[in-house]
Amino acid sequence: MKDLIKYISGAALVTVLLAVAACDKQEGRSQGDAEYIRFAGPVQTKATEPLDAEDVISVRDWHNGASYLLEDDIQRNSDASWGYVSGNTYKWQNGSHILFGWLKNNNSYSTAAYFGSGFNVSGTTMTLPAKTMNNTARQYDFLYSNVVSRSTSENDYSEVPLVFKHLFAQVAISFKVSNDISDSELPITLNRVYLRDTFKNSKSATIDFSTGGDASVSLSNGSANGYFADPVSFDLPFDKASVPIDVLSQVESVDKVFYFVWPTSNEDLQEVIEVEYKLKGSDTQRTSRLSFPAGTSWQAGQKYQYTISYMGGILKVDETILPWNYQETSSTAETQSAVAAWMGWDASTCAVSGSDVTFLSDGAGGLKKIHGLFKIYAPTECDYTVSLTGSDAANFSLESATGTIGTGSGEIVPGTNIDFYISAVNRPASGTYNAGLHFTVTASGRDFSLDSEIQREGDFNIIIPSE
Repeated sequence: MKDLIKYISGAALVTVLLAVAACDKQEGRSQGDAEYIRFAGPVQTKATEPLDAEDVISVRDWHNGASYLLEDDIQRNSDASWGYVSGNTYKWQNGSHILFGWLKNNNSYSTAAYFGSGFNVSGTTMTLPAKTMNNTARQYDFLYSNVVSRSTSENDYSEVPLVFKHLFAQVAISFKVSNDISDSELPITLNRVYLRDTFKNSKSATIDFSTGGDASVSLSNGSANGYFADPVSFDLPFDKASVPIDVLSQVESVDKVFYFVWPTSNEDLQEVIEVEYKLKGSDTQRTSRLSFPAGTSWQAGQKYQYTISYMGGILKVDETILPWNYQETSSTAETQSAVAAWMGWDASTCAVSGSDVTFLSDGAGGLKKIHGLFKIYAPTECDYTVSLTGSDAANFSLESATGTIGTGSGEIVPGTNIDFYISAVNRPASGTYNAGLHFTVTASGRDFSLDSEIQREGDFNIIIPSE
C-alpha cells in the first residue's frame, strides 16, 4: 500500500487505508443516508461467476416476524448491479429484518413450473413438493440463498449480500473396458448397464430461512419412482476401442453427460448399478450388482463423475469429484466470491468527524486503542487476517487481527461483526510513517484480498492529539 501514517506536531495526522463499502454505516450516520433496501450482486457457492443476467431472483424481507416488508424480484442490470424488476423501492423500517431469496426463473422457465403444484413460500419456510429426477426431466439448477438477519438497532443499512447454494448435485456415469485387460479375453458382449429401479430418485424438501446464516434444508427419505433411465438392450461386442456407454443417457457417447440428482446418502447408493454381459465365446449372461465407492454420498453443490470399468471377471467403479463449472474452466479449485463490509469505528474509543478519526486519551498519559469493526459474508468458511503493512508498521500494533469464519464451535458465523484494535506503540515521535492495513481471507487453499470490498472509498485520517 502507498498510504502513509503521518504525525504532525500537536495534532499528528495518521493516514490509514480503510474504507467503507458503498453506503455502509459508520458511527454518526443517519438512516436516511442509506434508507433504501438494496442488494449486492448475488453469487453462487460452488461456481466462480455471478448468476446469469437471465436469472430472476425472488427476494423477501420478513419484518418483525409478522409480514413481508419486501416481496419482489431482482435481476442483474447492464452495469452488473441488481435492481427490482418491478421498479419499486423499499425503505428500511424500524425493527428486525430477515432477508433471503431464491431462483425464480431462468430463461423464462420458472421454479414454480419445475416443482409444480405444492411449491410454496410462507413466512420464512419454503416447501418443495416431491420431484422425480430422471433423464427425461428438465435440467434446472435450483438455487437458494443464505439468510441475512438485520436489526435497525445495529445501524447497518449496507447492501444485502445474498450468497446462493445449489439444491442438487450433478452426476455422470460411463461404462468402458479397462486398458489393462488382455486382448485375448475380448470382446465381451454388453447387454445392459443401468441404474436399477430401486434407486431413490424422488424426494421433497423444506428450506427454513428463519435464522441468519445458512438456510436449513430438510430432505425427505426419498422413494424409487421408476428408472432414472429406461434400460436399453445394447447387445454389443465390447472391447477397448468401443465407444463408452453413458449410463444415465443410455447411449454410446465419448462425452460424459451430467444430470441433476437429489443429494443422496451412501446407504442409498448400495447395489444400485446393474451390469449384464457375456464373456467371450459364452452364451451365459452374467449379472453384477455394484455399489458406488465406499463412503460415497452425493452432496448438494458437488459434481461427481464415475467410470465403471470391466477388468476381466471383475467390475470396478472409480469416482472423481469435480468443480461445479469445470467444463467452463481448467481450474480445479472451488471458490466463493469475497463479500465483506466495513462497519465503522467504535465512538467510545475515538472521535469521528467525517473522514477524521482521532485517538482519545486514556487519562493516564497514553492513548486508547482504536476499535474497528467489519463483517465477512463470504467465503462462508475461511480464515481471516488483518495485517499492518509498510516500513514503519512496527510503530503500531493490532489485536484480534486473525480468526476463523465458519459454523463450528468457537468460530464466527458469516455476517457477524469482527473486531480489531489499533494501538500506537509508545506514542511515536512527530514525523511521517509508512504504514497501512491489509485485509485477507484464506479459503479452499487460496488467499483472497478483501481490500476491494472493505477499502473501496478512500482513506480515513486518524489524528494523534497533543499530549
